[in-house]
Amino acid sequence: MTDIGLIACLVLIPLALRWITAWQIRQYRGAALKSDEEYKKMAVELSGIREAIHQVERQQSHYAAKRSLLYGQIEEARTELAKLRRPAQTRIATRVAA
Repeated sequence: MTDIGLIACLVLIPLALRWITAWQIRQYRGAALKSDEEYKKMAVELSGIREAIHQVERQQSHYAAKRSLLYGQIEEARTELAKLRRPAQTRIATRVAA
């Protein structure tokens, strides 16, 4: 009888250990798949954020160029305004001399 119990233990213990190991592997695989899905979602979100940053940088560059152009136009207008504010005699003398 002891021999049958010993043989049963020798057969059942490895089977039980195998079942426990398979169960743990399924749990770890499920956790890994869940983490992988979260990673993919975060990667998509990061890509969107990077694209938004790139768009903002392009807009910023565009506005910097436009600002530079406007500064130039303002300076030209100020110069023209300063010429118009000179007394009439100076303007006439400058035109005659030219």
